[in-house]
Amino acid sequence: MKIILTTTPQAEGDLERAGLPFLGIGYIARHLLDDGHEVKIIDAHTHLWDVEQAASEILKLEPDAVGVTGSTNNRFQAIDLIRELKQRKSDLFVFAGGAHFSLTHKDAMEKVPELNAIVRGEGEVTTVELLQAVGGRRAFGDVLGITYRNAGIAGDVGVVNDSCDSRVSSDSRTLSDSNASNGSNIIINPDRPLTHNLDDLMTPAWELFDMELYQRKMDDTDIRSIGVISSRGCPNRCVFCSNAAFGLGRLRLRSPEKFIDEVEYLYKNFGYKGFDFWDDTMTVSKEHVRLICQEIKKRGLDIKWYARARVNTVDKELLKTMYDAGCIRISYGVESGSPRILKIIKKNITLEQVRQAVKWSSEVGMMVTVNFMVNLPYETRDDLGMTVSMIKELKKIERVNPCYGFTIVYPGTEMEAWARKEGWIPAGFSWNVPYESKKYKIAGVDKSLPLLEMPALRPGSGSSRMEIEKVKAYMTKELGDRRGLVRKGWVKLGKVKSWGEFVALVKTAKNIFLAK
Repeated sequence: MKIILTTTPQAEGDLERAGLPFLGIGYIARHLLDDGHEVKIIDAHTHLWDVEQAASEILKLEPDAVGVTGSTNNRFQAIDLIRELKQRKSDLFVFAGGAHFSLTHKDAMEKVPELNAIVRGEGEVTTVELLQAVGGRRAFGDVLGITYRNAGIAGDVGVVNDSCDSRVSSDSRTLSDSNASNGSNIIINPDRPLTHNLDDLMTPAWELFDMELYQRKMDDTDIRSIGVISSRGCPNRCVFCSNAAFGLGRLRLRSPEKFIDEVEYLYKNFGYKGFDFWDDTMTVSKEHVRLICQEIKKRGLDIKWYARARVNTVDKELLKTMYDAGCIRISYGVESGSPRILKIIKKNITLEQVRQAVKWSSEVGMMVTVNFMVNLPYETRDDLGMTVSMIKELKKIERVNPCYGFTIVYPGTEMEAWARKEGWIPAGFSWNVPYESKKYKIAGVDKSLPLLEMPALRPGSGSSRMEIEKVKAYMTKELGDRRGLVRKGWVKLGKVKSWGEFVALVKTAKNIFLAK
């Protein structure tokens, strides 16, 4: 079969991994090639194509099936692409994958009747078996990890051999799909267990990417970089992270030798000297990191790399080993300066660990990014003040850049459950129905992302929770350069087009300069 795997056109303001190949479809492509399929990768995201152009480029190749990967950030562009493909070629088999569609699979199938199937969880083996079912070599009911539409008519779903649906696993669940025009059913097959040995997943099909497209530089350098991954999963349980819901709570490691084989291949064949190690938490296993560093030095690879870590998983010796092997940048997710909030969000770190890890990283020579979140669940004015104090403290350390962003609710997280229960997101909210946040401009996020919006507590409640406008004003006043704020205000004033925009600008300025 001829298979196209495609990324999703970018959403407005969506720069996630722009200029870097998407590893997920690369891994899946390798397995499909191994199963005998003709496979092509279309990177609509990096090409900056809109939905119409992406659909045209895909259908020009006359595929038998198309797999679309998308994130929560660009989910509506993914849905529009799926609909455009089916509108132009109704018998095309279209399936989706990635964290967003995995975690919202039932809702997505109900709201997007053009979808034939969703691959849940790790997609390598599941996608191979799904397309074997499409080609008549396997029963759909036997494919673990898929949610699919059982129309009963081959033409409705693009199934080559309708007899594939004759057996459905006794553990599968069937849901009536009232939104589908063909009155079909949605079948949810049991989950597929995680792959224990990551080396069995081979390496991405790098030869299918147009590598000249990918010219992203490491931050603050002129070094061309690319993303790679040495592990999957994270054993931590932060309430805002989708890892636990996605089934990735258990850490699994690639062989350090095979991982550096891949790094060396990209270094020697494509000239990459910068590497973004995309592991969720690179330093969970110190021994794994040490062995990777040993391989880099043993092979004499003149590379620089960037790692994500947790402050409670490093020591100065490990950081020095990493730096000596080329790790010039490291980032830590700290989230809050309030011990109370750190416990609520299940971060499982202390402020002393934050101070020590950041100091050590700076002392060995690394550039350090420290990420914070504001408007976290149950956060009060006092908690926010502690975060501001921690940011100011860390800013004084050489090569350290603390930054913050507003809390966004993501599907499948414990925080999503809290948000629905507490009314922090709209009642009846669906991840796959058009949505626009009312305060996205204030928070500086994509308008389709649901901000965690806690109402301010009434006076006399014993606390001082602030609304998003007040949080933004407070953070801007405490951390911003006053002269810079005035300069930005004049620029924005020159762009005002209506009385309403003028009033909004004055209100924002008032909030900032009166913030306490």
